[in-house]
Amino acid sequence: MKVKWFVEASGDLDQIYDYYLKKNNRVAALLYNKILDEVELLKTHPYIGSIEKLLADCSEGYRSLVVANGKYKVIYFILKETVFIVQVFDCRRNPNNLMKSTLIRKGTV
Repeated sequence: MKVKWFVEASGDLDQIYDYYLKKNNRVAALLYNKILDEVELLKTHPYIGSIEKLLADCSEGYRSLVVANGKYKVIYFILKETVFIVQVFDCRRNPNNLMKSTLIRKGTV
C-alpha cells in the first residue's frame, strides 16, 4: 500500500511540530518523527486503526490510528491500494471538533 497525505493533514503535522519547536527543538523532532514512523505501519497493516465511531456516518469509512503515546489520532481512509491521511487530531481536544474538519464535512473523494 501507499500512504498519501492530504495537504490539511500535513499542515496539522507541521502545526504540531511548530508548537513543540517553541518549547524544545529536540522534543519537536522526536514527536514529528514518531508520528511519521507510526503512520508507516499503515503501509503494511492498513486496517490496524479502528473505525472512527464519530465519523461512522461518512461514506469514506474513516479509521483512526492512535499515535504518539495516545496524544494524537491519525484519521484516514483506504481507497484501492492507497491509505489517505486526512487529519492529525489532538486527542486532548473536544472530540466533537473532529467533525468540523473541512475535508471530512465535504467528503474527501
